[in-house]
Amino acid sequence: MKHMSAVFIVLAMTVCAGAQDTAPAEGPAPAAEAKATKVIAAWDVVPYQIIDKSFTVGVVAFHETSVMVEFTVTQNGEEVNEYAAMVKEPRLNERVNVWEFCIPLDPAKLADGPFEVHARAASPVKGHVVTDLKLLPLYANSKGTLDLGHTVWADCNAGDGEAGDGTDARPFKTISRAVKAAGDGGTVYLKAGKDYSAQKIGGGLKRSYWTTITAAPGVARDQVEIGPGRTGCDKLRFRNVTLYADPPTRKYNTILAGENGRTIVWVDDCKLYNRKGRWGGGGNAFGNRYVGYVTGGITTEMDNGPGGVLVRNHKIIKITSDALTSARTAINCEVRDIDPGKTGAHPDWHQSYTGGKDKYKTCILYNCSGLACQSQGFFGHNLKDSAFVNCIFHKLPGHALSQYSGHMDHVLWLHCTVPNQSWLWRGTLHGDNCYVLNGLFANMQEAQGGNTSGFTISHNHFLNPDRALGEDRTTGDPQFADPKKLDFHVKATSAAARSGQPLQCVPADIDGHPRDPKRPTRGCYVCPEPKVEAEE
Repeated sequence: MKHMSAVFIVLAMTVCAGAQDTAPAEGPAPAAEAKATKVIAAWDVVPYQIIDKSFTVGVVAFHETSVMVEFTVTQNGEEVNEYAAMVKEPRLNERVNVWEFCIPLDPAKLADGPFEVHARAASPVKGHVVTDLKLLPLYANSKGTLDLGHTVWADCNAGDGEAGDGTDARPFKTISRAVKAAGDGGTVYLKAGKDYSAQKIGGGLKRSYWTTITAAPGVARDQVEIGPGRTGCDKLRFRNVTLYADPPTRKYNTILAGENGRTIVWVDDCKLYNRKGRWGGGGNAFGNRYVGYVTGGITTEMDNGPGGVLVRNHKIIKITSDALTSARTAINCEVRDIDPGKTGAHPDWHQSYTGGKDKYKTCILYNCSGLACQSQGFFGHNLKDSAFVNCIFHKLPGHALSQYSGHMDHVLWLHCTVPNQSWLWRGTLHGDNCYVLNGLFANMQEAQGGNTSGFTISHNHFLNPDRALGEDRTTGDPQFADPKKLDFHVKATSAAARSGQPLQCVPADIDGHPRDPKRPTRGCYVCPEPKVEAEE
C-alpha cells in the first residue's frame, strides 16, 4: 500500500528499540515450533459517518507478544501527512469507552467530503505478519457544505399520509414516505406510535450517507415501535426506537431483512424484542445477509442476540439461544439469562463452529460477559485468527461445557474467567500457535485424543487442582468477592492476584480499570489494592 510509511515496515519486522513511548511488555515464550502469526485486529468504528467535530477512531488489536498500529488518512487520493501516527500502546477512547489503539481526527483540517482512514497492525517482534485492515470510509463536514437531505416527520397514528408534507404539523404516515422525502443523509423524526413498519421502506440501494430514523425530540424509545420487514434501502440508521418481531408461529424469523449482502444497517441505542416473548419464535435481528452494526441498546425476549460486523456496548437479556455467536466483533457487551425453556434449543454464549478449517474468519470478543446462563460458554470448532479478551462466563446449574475441537490456528484466550463451568479440549482437537494466558478457570482438561501440544497455556488459576493444565499455574480457592451476587473479583490475598504475566495489549480489565502493568491479576478483573495497616 503506497500510503503506508516505509518506517512502519522496518518497525514491523524488527524489534522496536529506542522508542520514545513505553517499550512493549515482554510476551510469553512461543510454543514449540511456533509459526509467524498476524495481529488479530478490527475497526471499532461504524463506517460512513459524517464528522463535523473532533472524533476519535479506534482499532482493537491483540497478539501474544505486543502490538502497534499505524494510522494514515487519505483524501482525494493524497495522504494527509499530519494524521500519520504510530500508536504503540492502547489507550482509553472516551468516545466509546474502550481501551484500544486510537487517534483523534479534526475534520476542520480536512476539506468537506469523503476521506479514508487506513490502519496497519503488527507486532514489533521480528517475524510476525502485518495485518492491513479494510479502509474506513468517513465524511468530513466541519464547514457544513455537504448536502445531507432534509428533516421530516412521521406519525403512524395521526399522519396525513400522502396529503402530509412531512412537517411537524402535517407529518407523513409511513416511514417509507418519510425516508424518500428526507433523502440521502436526512433525518426522520417519529412521533409516538406502535404501528410503524420496516417493510419496503425503499429509498435506494446506492446511498452515500446514513439516513437516520429516530424518535422525535421528547419521545422515549419505548413509545416508538417499528415492526419487521425487508427494508429495501441501504444505509438506514435506526436510533433510539424499538424494533420488534411478531411471528405468527414459532419458526425462523427476523426483524430486519437486507438485500443479500448489498445493504448495511446501523441499529443505534435501540430496543429489539419479540412481542410473543422469547419462547415465541423471535429469531434474529437481521436476515437475508443484512450487514449490521449495533451500538448501545438492548436485545430481549428473542431467540438470539444480534449479529453484525460490530456489536458494541449492547445488552442481551432474557434470550432463548445464542448470544454473541453472529457478532464478528463484540466489545463491551453484557449477556444475562439465556434459557432455552422447552424449545429444544442448544444455546451457546458464543459459538464459532465451521466444518472447513479455512472458512472461518476472524472473530473478536473483548470485555464481554455472560452471567446466569443455561448454556455452553466458549464453544468452537476449526477456529482461526481470533481473540477472546477480558471475558467472563458464568452458568446456571446444568451439564453444559465450554469446549473446543478440530483444528485451532492462532487463537488467543487472554484474561478470561470461567468460574463454574468445565473447560474441555475435545478428542479431535489439535492446534498451532494458540495461547491461553492469565485466565481463571474452574478446571481444564484434555479428552482422550485431544492434543494441546501447539498451545501455550500459562499463568492461569484453576479452582480444581486435579484438573489443571499449563505452566506457572496457581490453584485452589480464588477468594471471590461475592460469587452469590455474581461478583467474581478476587481478593488481594488470592493466589490469582497480581501473579499473571504482563500483556501489553490488555492494559485494563473488563470494566476499564487499569491493570498493574508488571503484575496483572489473573482473570478478567483487577483486584483491590491491599490495605496497609497504619502504624500506631
